[in-house]
Amino acid sequence: MINIQKIILLFSCFLLVGCSTISGMMNVKEHDSVLALAYVDSKITTYNADCEVYETLEDAWSQVIWMHEYAIFVNDPQKETTGNVVSDIDKAIDYSIDNIDVCNRFLNLAKIKLKILKKTWSSRWI
Repeated sequence: MINIQKIILLFSCFLLVGCSTISGMMNVKEHDSVLALAYVDSKITTYNADCEVYETLEDAWSQVIWMHEYAIFVNDPQKETTGNVVSDIDKAIDYSIDNIDVCNRFLNLAKIKLKILKKTWSSRWI
């Protein structure tokens, strides 16, 4: 004779295993408050960067490199995009002395990629 408690226990086990399997298959990256703060700091310094003021470019670079290194550390799916932002700021710095127009173009590319990161990261479950 099957006991009701055993049936409930067996049903609960199937339910718990099923939920963990489903959530594992969805592979949704959770909200990361440190990464969100790194993004905000990177956005502010990048939007305040001016190709004619070298120090502002250095500030932006230090913030985006921090964001990128943290993204690598936590193995974030957007680590390649954060690396591209770093690359754009690097190129902006390289051209800041010789060609302000090219510097501004790379700075604008970095801003566009930051918008992409915002859209991607803001859609994560909290």
